Amino acid sequence: MKTDRLTHALLFIAGLLLLINGICAFEQNLTMLFISSILVISGICVTFVAIKLIWHNYRRLKVNNNS
Repeated sequence: MKTDRLTHALLFIAGLLLLINGICAFEQNLTMLFISSILVISGICVTFVAIKLIWHNYRRLKVNNNS
């Protein structure tokens, strides 16, 4: 269980770093704009998946503690 929480936290951090990198890399060049857009989209997706996994793990722990 502790490794799951650590993995989810690291996934969340990786998603945020992708998002920040995509935002900071915007330039006028078309190629860099395309790469930045891909980084932003992938960062949002990874962050969303990490939040969903963290929420699911939290709910599962909460249900197990109430039983």
